[in-house]
Amino acid sequence: HAAARTPTLPRLRHAATAIAVICATVIVCGFCAEVALRFTTIRPRRWGWVGQNPNRPSSNFQPDRYTGWRLWPYRSIVWAGGKTYRSNSQGFRADSEFASSDPRFKIAFVGDSYTFGYGVSYQETFPALVEKDSNSRIASWNFGMPAFGVDQIWLSARHQALPLGPQLLVVGLVDIDFPRSQVSYRLAEGFNKPVFQLEGGRLVERTVEPPPNPVWRFFDKYSRLWGAEEIAMRWVGTRFPIGGFWSLNRAFIDTLRDDCRRVGVPVLFIYIPIDTFHPFPALAAYMRRTGANYIDLTEVRPSPPGSTYLYLPADGHFSPAGHRYT
Repeated sequence: HAAARTPTLPRLRHAATAIAVICATVIVCGFCAEVALRFTTIRPRRWGWVGQNPNRPSSNFQPDRYTGWRLWPYRSIVWAGGKTYRSNSQGFRADSEFASSDPRFKIAFVGDSYTFGYGVSYQETFPALVEKDSNSRIASWNFGMPAFGVDQIWLSARHQALPLGPQLLVVGLVDIDFPRSQVSYRLAEGFNKPVFQLEGGRLVERTVEPPPNPVWRFFDKYSRLWGAEEIAMRWVGTRFPIGGFWSLNRAFIDTLRDDCRRVGVPVLFIYIPIDTFHPFPALAAYMRRTGANYIDLTEVRPSPPGSTYLYLPADGHFSPAGHRYT
């Protein structure tokens, strides 16, 4: 028996050495990648966990139980781009109230800062232009809010816009709204937001979670390689309808459409490109496949010569010309 076991020992040593070499190579390559990525714009993922941070006080926004935040009511502030932003009593950017009794054709707009009109005056925003160009036969309700993700856009439609009985819901979607659905706390704004996960194909809101293990927390906070992996998954998810990034956001869009069908309100989706003017193939394919009402601003007509004039030079949000283009 001893003779039979002896040849096994060299093989075990060889296998152990090979495994050690592989592990060392992976560690060295990972370390080198981390160092190299520090010379790029890639940042750590920093998803955190539900309940990790408290809300920070804000002079512009108040906490909102449904969407995370909205404007303080009846407030006029000078903010981004030196513009004045006024809110109505409901905490949205508007010069008047959103009233179900309004006899005009009512259009509710939901979206992020592009719909909100970050960096431009209220009358220059595309929702306000719709009302103006109709000679006030249309009432435009702008529920857009800076930094919203697809999840918050859906929740804004469900809890804020649709209960007021609009005749049409317009949903502005920007590609950066999609990764926002995966985080529970917005560092820039300092607010917690609802965050969901898919369980058996159903959206289930995540509740306060215990802190993850120290290794996870370290990589989440500091690893640029993990951040690069997340960016790669987003790249795949915007081009092909696969992966958790895409399936989670598709569930929000599906549920938003179901909510609209339930109350008999037609919905129009608009894809708004950021200053790179990149298309969103997975979203376009989804909209075609499901027969949704959809306008892709990268397809409506060729992008104008020197399309950068559509955007503010400082931060890439729409300029007044960009809102008119929409």
